[in-house]
Amino acid sequence: MKIFAVLLFLLSSSVYAQCAHPQQDGTFIFTADTAADCTGYWFVTATEYNAYLSAVEITVVDVTTAFTWGFGIVVFLSFLAFKVRVGTQIVRKI
Repeated sequence: MKIFAVLLFLLSSSVYAQCAHPQQDGTFIFTADTAADCTGYWFVTATEYNAYLSAVEITVVDVTTAFTWGFGIVVFLSFLAFKVRVGTQIVRKI
């Protein structure tokens, strides 16, 4: 019965990430260590992993947005400099 309770605890959806220590025979022993105290491997669920990736991953949309803003600012400042130059030439002719 105790093994069933432990198995149910490990498979429960309320348990998200766990610390596991590898053994010589290739198995893992799961502990209740926190992420800061874990000296083995920290196992996370697929949902947590995907959330982490979405937070740190650079997507095509991010690159396109950055390029568009960078290029747009250069074009806008060039246009502004041209208008200032034309304005100063008109003022000098008057």
